[in-house]
Amino acid sequence: MAEYPFTLDQIVGWFRAKQAAIAGSEVSIAEIRERPEYLPAAAADFDGVNAIGRISGWVSGEFDFEAIRVSDGENVFWRHVDADSLEALEEAFADLLRSLRASGAARSV
Repeated sequence: MAEYPFTLDQIVGWFRAKQAAIAGSEVSIAEIRERPEYLPAAAADFDGVNAIGRISGWVSGEFDFEAIRVSDGENVFWRHVDADSLEALEEAFADLLRSLRASGAARSV
């Protein structure tokens, strides 16, 4: 089996830590899902002020961050990160949270 920078447990653990960190704020994690088959991955779905979002992460270190405005389905944030550490995800996570808290002027990075 190939050597990957993350395990599925590490990705899910990072999602759960973020869930705890944002508890009580205007953004929440609605669901965390895991897929252990093929290339293992996990996803966290977010509910924001006027937007919903998702982070999809694969054990290979590829992560997609995205948010769409609920009122019209427009993308308000998207970023792909190739990470070799969880710390490499922090900037994109902070930007995603800002997008989920804002009313949603469309932008993509």
